[in-house]
Amino acid sequence: MKTLVSKRLILRDLNINDLVPFYSYARKPNIGPNAGWKPHTSIEESSKILKMMISDKEVWGIELKSTNQLIGTIGLHVRNFDNAVNNVKEVGYVLDDAYWGQGLMVEAVNAVLDYAFINQELDAVFCGHAKHNIQSKRVIEKTNFLYTHTEPRDHFDGTKVDIMMYELKRLDYLGGKVNDKSKNEIRL
Repeated sequence: MKTLVSKRLILRDLNINDLVPFYSYARKPNIGPNAGWKPHTSIEESSKILKMMISDKEVWGIELKSTNQLIGTIGLHVRNFDNAVNNVKEVGYVLDDAYWGQGLMVEAVNAVLDYAFINQELDAVFCGHAKHNIQSKRVIEKTNFLYTHTEPRDHFDGTKVDIMMYELKRLDYLGGKVNDKSKNEIRL
């Protein structure tokens, strides 16, 4: 994966040295359920999931420049066959709650959108949030996605949860893009 650099963040490949900070936030009861997965119950569980994400190469680690510490993850995924055929991916993210409310996830999503539309030349990017996840809704709105529909998805506890889905089209993104190279730099 390409390393993406923004004002305060480095989006980079995950590695096994990320295990302790990954487990630290993945075990919190308010993190995973907002993203649709159960809180991690052991460092061994986190290790298995981290190794899977490392091998899949669809997820960046979000590193805070000022601390060189992993504070979350963000991925760009082909969720289904239709997305693959239509040149569309879905962005998903999680951030340690100690860093909520600082605009960091908006910054990370914008870096991924630049990469998705400029480097990968995707036609659209989707993003979704559970109805109750107001923090994610705010990130999605601040990054100019438009609501398209609600769809039921499987939740970790075996129930279905309504996911509010949003889309951002390449032409809309590039048409509204201000040419400001200081905002996000993509290191190739």
